[in-house]
Amino acid sequence: MLRRAGVVGDPAGHSLSPAIHRAGYAAHGLDWVYDAHTVPAEGLDDFVRGCAADPAWAGLSVTAPHKDAILAHGDPDEPTRLLGAGNTLIFGPTPRVYNTDVPGFVRAWRAHRLADIRSAAVVGNGATARSILLALAGLGLRDLVVLARVPQRAEALLELAAVLGVVAEARGLEEPLLAVDLVANTVPAAATAPHATRLAAAAGVVFDVVYDPWPTPLARAADAAGTPALNGLDLLAGQAVDQFFLMTGHQVTFEGCRSAAEQELSRRSRL
Repeated sequence: MLRRAGVVGDPAGHSLSPAIHRAGYAAHGLDWVYDAHTVPAEGLDDFVRGCAADPAWAGLSVTAPHKDAILAHGDPDEPTRLLGAGNTLIFGPTPRVYNTDVPGFVRAWRAHRLADIRSAAVVGNGATARSILLALAGLGLRDLVVLARVPQRAEALLELAAVLGVVAEARGLEEPLLAVDLVANTVPAAATAPHATRLAAAAGVVFDVVYDPWPTPLARAADAAGTPALNGLDLLAGQAVDQFFLMTGHQVTFEGCRSAAEQELSRRSRL
């Protein structure tokens, strides 16, 4: 039987996940189909139910804005329940929801042979920020500054930090920042552009969730400061390793996933 998987989001057409998963299928000789599906919030329930009713479907990769809502469609594992957000739905007698962004960030960090983290500043307070916080806690994080345009909206992230034993505070994005091991940006590049030089100067390492277009203003500032920079391709490739295994039972590598994503970006740039 032909098996199916895909990525669901709004929009989803820009996603590099099809290129990554299809490369994995080719490497393992799997007769699988993986497509991108743009589904608005009001259509998510019907779309997921339709997939679940078809035994050909193995699972879904889940991107914005559905990472919170997808928890209603399966039994979340403990990290996903803690975060209140998932990025992987696996169909079956008991559908399950996972968040592979968490181990994916750790995998990307280790792939670059970077040291454990004691202090960090995270820009933003959404689902990706929560996932990165949980990943950082596993890498030894002790102190966190949440930078937000409206610091009062970071309350949920501060509560998660407290659960994880991380000392955290929220500040305005424009406020001064002391030196930290990592500055992680989870918001659109335009929001950090006016602050890029200052943020990069405070960072031992920069991570920007954006990967296209690259470099972002924050990445350019990091390069000028001689600061290592990771981008969204690192997270995308890292999370795909576990996601591919959950869907297929086969292993892929971080390097293979990142290469597939880079090749697809290069192909698109020539169109």
